[in-house]
Amino acid sequence: MRKIRYADAGMDMKKLALCFAGKLWMVLLAALVGGGLGGAIRMAANIVPEAEREYQAMSKVYLDFAADETGEVYQEYNGYTWNDLMATDPILDVTMQYLPGDYTREEVAAAVRAEILSDLRLLTVTVTTHDADSCNAILKAAGQSLVDRGESAKEFRQIQVIQTTQADLVVADARLMQAVILGLVIAVAAVILGILLGYVLDDRIMVAADLRQVTDVVFVGYDGAGGRLEADYQASLAYLRQTEGEITLLPLQQKETISEETWQKLCAAEGVVLTVPYGRMHAAYLDYVIEQLRVRQCTLAGVAIGGADRKFLGRYYGGI
Repeated sequence: MRKIRYADAGMDMKKLALCFAGKLWMVLLAALVGGGLGGAIRMAANIVPEAEREYQAMSKVYLDFAADETGEVYQEYNGYTWNDLMATDPILDVTMQYLPGDYTREEVAAAVRAEILSDLRLLTVTVTTHDADSCNAILKAAGQSLVDRGESAKEFRQIQVIQTTQADLVVADARLMQAVILGLVIAVAAVILGILLGYVLDDRIMVAADLRQVTDVVFVGYDGAGGRLEADYQASLAYLRQTEGEITLLPLQQKETISEETWQKLCAAEGVVLTVPYGRMHAAYLDYVIEQLRVRQCTLAGVAIGGADRKFLGRYYGGI
């Protein structure tokens, strides 16, 4: 009797597919829970406390450049220059004059951003603060300081504020659908990995191939499965009794201790057929029992599986 190593058994892909199909509901449930949880977390992340909320307002400012000594307009102004200019004294000083005294220069400089997006003559001024009223006030003061700049600086004929928006709450991009999909994918992947890991670690005996993890002894058949499977089991058992002589059947249970009296009876027989319960006997325990039989020099004639799921076996064997 040759003992089979666990590592040599490989993976029964058909059994894996059938077991996975039986747990498909877990994957679907994980998809629902994961997607819902991902969306809920994303929505919760977008709930910003009142003190931390940001308001934003914007103005479009038209820059009418004057001609320089060569007859060309001043081209040195760009987005980077304007953003710096808004925080420097010539413009910031004027901006502060149009605001109440409770505003600080640092606060105003940090709130204002100016940039040229495409047309050199069109300046976009954006103000971001934690209060709608202060946002509107700073934007208005900044716009007025630019108008004054247009009247005093030789580089301009005129500066006009041509469009202004009111302060509005900045709402973070929820990306709710992406969060739902991400949560769904993570949950489904985790459940599938869990099922695969559980399958690899689960050495319970369900089909004849599972016995190959333990031994290459004769597989007698499925006891109690009914139909053709039951008939084949009875025929195999009868044949063993004809060829081997007196056969003793030993129904095994996972946690049942074999008494010394039973051992004596087994060793006195000309052959022993172990019957393991379908899906409730671990291959590691069967391996232990087989080792005990070998130590006591009992003859193992075969192994059967009792109480099998006929429906599962029908799918496994293709309609038996």
